[in-house]
Order: sequence, then structure tokens, then C-alpha cells
Amino acid sequence: MNNNIKLVLSHRPERALRLRRQLMAIYSYLLLWAGTVVGVEIAAFDPRTPHLLIFGSLFAANLVVFALVRSGFTERFKDPSLTMVQMFAGIVVITLLLFYARELRGALLSLYLIMMTFGVFSLDRRQQIVMAVIAQLSFTVLLVYEWVQLPLTQILALSLSQWGVLALILAWFVYMGGYIHALQQRFRAQRESLRQAHDRLASIAIRDELTDLFNRRHFLERLEEELSRTDREHIPLHIAVVDLDHFKRINDTYGHPAGDEVLKRFAALASQCLRRSDVLARYGGEEFVVLFPQSDHADCEAAMTRLKEKFAEQRYDFDPSLRITLSCGLAGHHWGESALAFIERADQALYQAKAAGRDTLRTSCARAPVSGASASGYPCRPN
Repeated sequence: MNNNIKLVLSHRPERALRLRRQLMAIYSYLLLWAGTVVGVEIAAFDPRTPHLLIFGSLFAANLVVFALVRSGFTERFKDPSLTMVQMFAGIVVITLLLFYARELRGALLSLYLIMMTFGVFSLDRRQQIVMAVIAQLSFTVLLVYEWVQLPLTQILALSLSQWGVLALILAWFVYMGGYIHALQQRFRAQRESLRQAHDRLASIAIRDELTDLFNRRHFLERLEEELSRTDREHIPLHIAVVDLDHFKRINDTYGHPAGDEVLKRFAALASQCLRRSDVLARYGGEEFVVLFPQSDHADCEAAMTRLKEKFAEQRYDFDPSLRITLSCGLAGHHWGESALAFIERADQALYQAKAAGRDTLRTSCARAPVSGASASGYPCRPN
């Protein structure tokens, strides 16, 4: 059984926690059963106490619950642990034991409190009140039954004092249990808030705040990784450097909010046009870079040409007649080439595109592959 729990722990930690709680409940019932057997032997319990029937039924029910929890069947319910159902069963068992243990009844009233602790981390205050009322009603039914069936053996003052003590114990527990539950909920909320803050910080560390694309630092890290893989496996790798034409005029003429809209529009369009495996980043200002792992030169060129054409077709609310274009430099990686030299060649191709009048794409030709290795760059085709 423990091995099964460990197996679940690696995949379903919440379910494993429920199973451990279930095992703790079974262990507690075993101790209670052992105490009942001893009590019967020393005449503290009525010798006719049907402890085998009571605890046998209880264990059978617990094993069924254990199997349902482990299978995941109970996860369709609001309370996957079936806490209130199990507590109700425990209250019934405790009430039966109190019926057969009149001499120890005062001491055994604390068993109700032990049962209430089972739900302190799972039940809110309203649910704890419900279970406390059920426990108090169960004990009340027991007292009424004894007064009706065995009036000569009852002492009014003793019955009332026991009833009152139980009511005080349960009231105190509901107050403390609700307080503990509130603390637990606050702790969970704080933990979730910290997790969300961590996720935001992690995203900020690699994402550009305006466009939500990767930032320059993360791009350079990915570039180094891909270069290492490319040199090791001799697979093609390409990089494109993109610059939005006359972007400064947009900011000067329409204001920075308009410029931000253009940048976000390009980021959204490029994310749609490129493959998931391509690494798209904002390199700085109006300059963007795209890394194409394992891509043929012609495919990269076609992808950037398509992006260039679609971007030029975009229209903007601040000036529907405005047509914004981009220039692009594309380079294929040379075997053994550094990241800096790789980017520099793509940059040079971008300068050539701008010198040619902008709204165009230029490529940097790749050298012939090293002898004995497949090409990691492809010869350029004329533009």
C-alpha cells in the first residue's frame, strides 16, 4: 500500500495527501478498536459490546473510501476526501461506544473532539458547525434513548453535565477550528500570490513588457544554445534582423502611443506568421530578430517575405492611409562562427536592404560547408 502511495506521490501529490490522511484515520480506528477490546476485557465496557461488528463495518467503509480516493473517482466531488461523510460515520461509531461504556462515558466524550480534528483543515466554519450539531444531536439521542429504555439507571445531574460539557467542547472547537481554517486559507492565498508574483518576475526576465516577445538577453541565450547544437549536429541555422522603416517619424508625427501600437501590431503579426519553433524577440527599439532553427534558406526567405508583405498591408486607426514597411537582413550560419559574427552579418544584410531603398530583404551569403560536414548555411539566391 505504501508503495502505491509513493507511486501516486510522483504524479498526483494532492491525491497522495488524501490517501495519507485516510491511512491516519484507519490507524486511529485501529487504536480505538484495541482500546475497546481492552476495555471489554477489564469490564470497562459492556461485555456484550459488538466491537467486531462495529469496527469491521467501519474498516470496510474506510477501505472503500480509500479505493475511491486512490482511483480518482472522488475528485468529481467538491470535497474529494469525503470528509463530512467520514466524520459522520465516526460520530456514529463513537456514539455506539458511549452506549456500551457508561462507566467511561465522561472520559470518552473527548473522542468527539478527536473526530472533529479530522476536518479542521478541510471544512470551513459553517461545515464544522454542521458536524458539531450532528455530534451533539447524536449524544442527545443516546441520552434520550437511555432515559426512555433504562430510566432507573440514569442520573439526571450526570446526564445534564455530560451533555453540557460536550456542548462546551464542541463550541470551543468550532471557534478554534474556524480560526485555524481561516489561517490556512490565508496561507494558501499568500502562497498562491507568491507563486503568481514569481511567475510574473520570471516572465519579465525573459519577455519584453510592451510586445510580450522575448527580450534581447533571452534571445542571446537561446542563440548560444542553438549555435552549440548547430555546430555539434551540423544542422542549418538562420537569423533575420528586422527594422521598421522610418519608425522615428511615426513617433514624431503621431506620438509614442501610436508607435507602441505599431510595435505591438508587428509582434502579433510575426507571432502568427512564424513557426512555433522559431525564436522571435525584440532586440531594441524598433528592431526585431528571428532565429530559425533547422530551416532551409529558401523557407526562411519566403517566411520573411510573406511577413514583410502582410505587415505592409496593415492599417491603423490613428491614420488609415498610413503604410508602414520593414527592412530585413537574413543570414545563414557558418560552421564555427560566433554569435556576434553571425548577428553582424545579418546586420550588414539589413544595412544593404535599407541602402537599397527600404521595404526589402537582403541576404548574407553562406560559405561552402566544411569538408566532411553537412551545410549549416546555404548559398544566397539573388534578390
